[in-house]
Amino acid sequence: MGKVIALSILLASCQEKVGENNEKKINTNLENSYSTRGYVQELMPDDNSAFIHHEEISGFMDEMVMYLKLDDASEYSKLKVGYQYTFDMIVDKEDGTYIRNIVPTGRVKEVSIAGNKPSDKWFRKPIFELGDRLPEFSLNASDGKVIDQSKLKGGAWAITFIFTRCPLPDYCPMMSLRFYETVNLLKEAEIKDWNLVSLTIDPEFDTNKVLNQYKKVRGFEYDNWFFCRAGLDEVRKIGDPLGLSFNTQEFPIEHNLRTAVFNSEGKLVEVFSGNKWTAQELTESIIKATTDK
Repeated sequence: MGKVIALSILLASCQEKVGENNEKKINTNLENSYSTRGYVQELMPDDNSAFIHHEEISGFMDEMVMYLKLDDASEYSKLKVGYQYTFDMIVDKEDGTYIRNIVPTGRVKEVSIAGNKPSDKWFRKPIFELGDRLPEFSLNASDGKVIDQSKLKGGAWAITFIFTRCPLPDYCPMMSLRFYETVNLLKEAEIKDWNLVSLTIDPEFDTNKVLNQYKKVRGFEYDNWFFCRAGLDEVRKIGDPLGLSFNTQEFPIEHNLRTAVFNSEGKLVEVFSGNKWTAQELTESIIKATTDK
C-alpha cells in the first residue's frame, strides 16, 4: 500500500514539474482572434458549448462545423438552433479555443433533424469492449521502423491520433503535450516496457520528414514514442473501433479525439475520449496495463 501511495504522490509532483517545463519550451502564450459568423446546429448545455457551422476564415480554416465553447457562460442563453450569429473565435495557446462577442444577425436557417447530429460524431462511442484486440496492422514510423503488433508486444502501449498542421491548441497539440507529460511521468516512476504511438490522420502531408521535424522542434524525440503514418484505410482500421471520426476533405481536418491504452497482449484497457483527460490519468492507465493479462 505504501508503494502505491508513494507512486501517486510521485505522479502528481512530476506532472506539475513536467507541465511547467514544457510550457516554457513550446508555449508562447499567444492569443489570436478571428471574426466570423455561423449557424448554430446543436446546443450542448452541459458545458455551455454549441456545434456551429461557421463560414470560411480566410487564411486560417475552411468553412466547417466546430464544437465551440463560450467564453462567457451568460452569453449561452442567446443561442438558438438554426440562428446565425457573428462572433469572435479566440485561439489561445494556453486556454484553448472558445468564442465571445456573440451577436445575432437575424438570419434563420432550418436545421434538418434527419441523420446524425454533430454530437453523434464527436461523441461517437467505441465499438470495442475492454479486452478486445485490434486487427493486424502495420504503421510506418518516421524513423523508418515498422510498427505492428509484434513490435508492441511485450509491453503496454498507448495510441493517439493527430495531424501536424492542426491549428487549434486544445486538439492535436494538446494530445502531443499530454503524451510528452506522460513520457516524463513514466520515466520518473521508473516504469519499464511501454510505447507511445502518435498516428497522423493526414498522411499525404505528414511525410516522415514532416513528422521528424515536428517532434524535433518540440523536443518529442524518445526511443519508445513513435510518430507514424499509414494509408487512411489502415488508420481507420485502428481508429474506427475506438470511436475515431475524421474527414480529410476539409482543412483543418474535421475530427474528434481518441486515445487508447492496450496491454502487452494487445487487449484494450481504456479509451479516453475528447481532451478532458490528464497525463496522470493516462500514466496510471499504462501502469495498470503493464500488469493486465
